[in-house]
Amino acid sequence: MSRPDPHEFPAALLPGELLALAGDHERQEMGHYRRLAFRFLPFGRGISRLMATLGIECERRLVDIHGSVGELDPPPSRVAPPTGHAWQAGAESGKASGLIAGRGQALAALKLAEARAEHAVRVAAHLQEINATPFLQTLLLGMLAQKQAERHILAELVAAYDGEDAEDARLAGRDWPRGWLAGARRLPGLSSG
Repeated sequence: MSRPDPHEFPAALLPGELLALAGDHERQEMGHYRRLAFRFLPFGRGISRLMATLGIECERRLVDIHGSVGELDPPPSRVAPPTGHAWQAGAESGKASGLIAGRGQALAALKLAEARAEHAVRVAAHLQEINATPFLQTLLLGMLAQKQAERHILAELVAAYDGEDAEDARLAGRDWPRGWLAGARRLPGLSSG
């Protein structure tokens, strides 16, 4: 007897469980981007600020997730609001976590971040797919759009650093646009259709 494909019958999760998964994932992503911001400081403040901005966007989504948890009946107790030092506890185990000093290290870190962003897009898409609650639709679609924007900007960074004529000083010192995520952010009350 053959087993059914797990993708044919997506697991239905309660809204609280779905929000707990989304919150845990965002908390991990926030810590990852904050660590990258610190690691890029010696290489370039522009990229460091960009990584910090990605971390701030994750924190904003955590606040949105926590707000949605408060509106559920009964509210689950698993999703905690973001805290200032929670990201430090999740140090990267077994991965290079030293400061980035050259283009080779920067490119390797950016490629790893791009791969992680691709995974984050798949996670957000899966959470949106298995959602059965209209109440969470806007939140999860917004999360997916943000993750797609993160992947896009990281792909642009990798492309900028992956050429032989890329200049470390010019790229590292570049002020990346502050509002690049604004296009992906979904405002409350607006329909996505």
